[in-house]
Amino acid sequence: MCSCNSFSNKLCGWGLGFLLLSFFIFAGNVCASDINYVSSTLWTEFYDVQVEGNYAYCAFANGLAIVNISNPANPSFVSQLYFTGTGDGKGLFVKDSYVYLADGDSGLKIIDVNDPANPNLVGSYVTPGRAWDVYVKDSLAYVVDDYGLQIIKISDPAHPSFKGNYETPVWAMDVVVQDSFAYIADYTKGLLIIKVKDPANPESVGSYDTPSIAYGICVKDSLVYLADYATGLMIFNVKDPSDPDSIGCYNTIGYARDVFVKDSLAYVADGLYGLQIIRVKDPTAPDSIGNYMTPGWNAGHAEGVFVLGNLAYVANRTLGLQIINVGTPTSPSLAGSYNTPDYSYDVYVQDSMAYVAGYADGLQIVNLSDPAHPEVVGNYVTSNYAYGVYAQDSLVYVAIGGNGLQIVGVSDLANPHLVGSYHTPGFAHCVFPKDSLAYVADGTGGLEIIRVSHPSTPDSLGSYDTPGNAYAVYVKDSIAYVADYDSGLQIIKVKDPKHPSLIGHYKTKGQACDIFVKDNLAYVADVSYGLYIFDISDPAHPDSIGRIDPSGGYTYGVYVQDSLAYLAYDWSGLKVISVSDPAHPTLKSSYDTPGSGEAVFVKGNYVYLADKYSVIILETPYGPSDVREIDQGTELPSDFTLSQNYPNPFNPTTTIKFKVQGSRFKVPIPTTLIIYNILGQKIRTLVDEPLKPGTYEAVWDGKDDSEKDVSSGIYFYRIKIDKSSQTKKMVLIK
Repeated sequence: MCSCNSFSNKLCGWGLGFLLLSFFIFAGNVCASDINYVSSTLWTEFYDVQVEGNYAYCAFANGLAIVNISNPANPSFVSQLYFTGTGDGKGLFVKDSYVYLADGDSGLKIIDVNDPANPNLVGSYVTPGRAWDVYVKDSLAYVVDDYGLQIIKISDPAHPSFKGNYETPVWAMDVVVQDSFAYIADYTKGLLIIKVKDPANPESVGSYDTPSIAYGICVKDSLVYLADYATGLMIFNVKDPSDPDSIGCYNTIGYARDVFVKDSLAYVADGLYGLQIIRVKDPTAPDSIGNYMTPGWNAGHAEGVFVLGNLAYVANRTLGLQIINVGTPTSPSLAGSYNTPDYSYDVYVQDSMAYVAGYADGLQIVNLSDPAHPEVVGNYVTSNYAYGVYAQDSLVYVAIGGNGLQIVGVSDLANPHLVGSYHTPGFAHCVFPKDSLAYVADGTGGLEIIRVSHPSTPDSLGSYDTPGNAYAVYVKDSIAYVADYDSGLQIIKVKDPKHPSLIGHYKTKGQACDIFVKDNLAYVADVSYGLYIFDISDPAHPDSIGRIDPSGGYTYGVYVQDSLAYLAYDWSGLKVISVSDPAHPTLKSSYDTPGSGEAVFVKGNYVYLADKYSVIILETPYGPSDVREIDQGTELPSDFTLSQNYPNPFNPTTTIKFKVQGSRFKVPIPTTLIIYNILGQKIRTLVDEPLKPGTYEAVWDGKDDSEKDVSSGIYFYRIKIDKSSQTKKMVLIK
């Protein structure tokens, strides 16, 4: 939906039966109780780079990426290592086949890169605050975080341990250690100099309060070069560390984030203005002699820089690794680049493909055939920023902000092409195609209804000017449900699409920015107030029957499968809400990610989270369910029962009836119903939710959790209700 912003041996006869019996006796509860990371793709938010040999080691928000730069004109991806949780890698240091990564809230990560194709996390240390950068000298790692300088003993990389610390006035952003002093860029307090001769007892010896924000630092001989954001480059004489002397300054055109000094030149990563080259032969009178601009203001920020030989390696936040030839510093030129995508704002999964709204990069197409190894197979750069996406057969509908709707043909995934477009009057955030119409949530333009029966020539059929700012739309039957930001939920009758009319509305407390409709319920993601649940059995009078506001962020997206609502939850990533009782929704699980949860799509056991900085694939134990309760009157079942499926044999669907006992169990009762193949491998989770005592039916359609048809053969279905379980056999014949 849209957002705001195994066994391998073949067995037969009694041996197989014994194996299956053993499996069901000893397997216990095969359903996991948590959410597991599977993979991620479309990484962006690139902060720092260091080069060692033929490899560039890159700090991304998601973790570590390694790029082969043996041919600078054609750098190539080698590997990546994702760190689960709230990491957000900021800075790194490479030494002796180890990468030391300052990983935000996760602290220090130590990675063995002896084999760059297979980086391996060997140790970690959780710092008190967010770790921003790290410098390694001898057997100590000097990590700067929100609380200052943390000195960590790393003689045994697998077991890093605390050595000493010094609390700085504000956030320590960067550090360099030379001789027995640590030089720190301390955000709004400028330059700090800490004596670390006794690392267990570091002490402050000098400081200089700079005019702006100290981000990056480089030390050469007795001079300190400081990237001071709006001030640009500042140069200090620290021959006397107790009295640092500001001797030179150059005000760069952008906002200085990092600096690297080589010979008599300072290379400054200058934010939106790319790489600035400043001559510092006379440190009292630095002057600019060259610069390399990024290809446009939206191409990203130059965050970090590393220079080796005649090449400068620039970490550009959303553009990737730029390799710049600085052999002639007055005329730097691009030698090569490893491009990364822009932000991921929405995702839609159809069959084994994920279609991603990739902001400035338009439509990204990712092959999910192997969820552990997603592969980008296609890209179409739309005419404006892509915010919302919906795939239908061989067409993908993309909401592209100020330019409205574009329809992209994807019959050839590697070569997507524009089929048609329609310029809406507002700002297109979301699109929902149904039948031969595309319904566009068009910001201040409200709801736009576009005829797409001829995709090459879409045309307007009707519109409704909502009172707020239309962010998302969901169409069911002949009604469009619009998340209208400050105006909450708007319910619009579209039976006559030429003349849509308002039939109901509900003003939420905050900002409604996404919506999902299932049965007679509408689930609204409200940025500031969490998840609203509405009874819409009477669309003219939507009734707010439940609400939950998990702590820790804003709610941007919602997707509902069975009795669970999945929320894209800002900087807290993913929240899973049980809505089995819509009047009392409860938090079931969560998964924190490095970026900001913008949109979420669920299919089978997999959750696809557009996390802004990437698309993250997660696996849950909460697979799809086609279970329904059968009305058996007021009497509750007195026995726990699993009936034989019917029909049996079957093709393609079969029904499984079971009873949840009501005499001695609590209400509701944890219930799972899982299909296994003849090898004991899990095929499909039909039920995984608490059920009240009663009689139920679940339908299996002969597909696995990935929605793929399974082959003919013998299958087993196993139910577990509280501590009781039972297994039966069934046969699929095609």
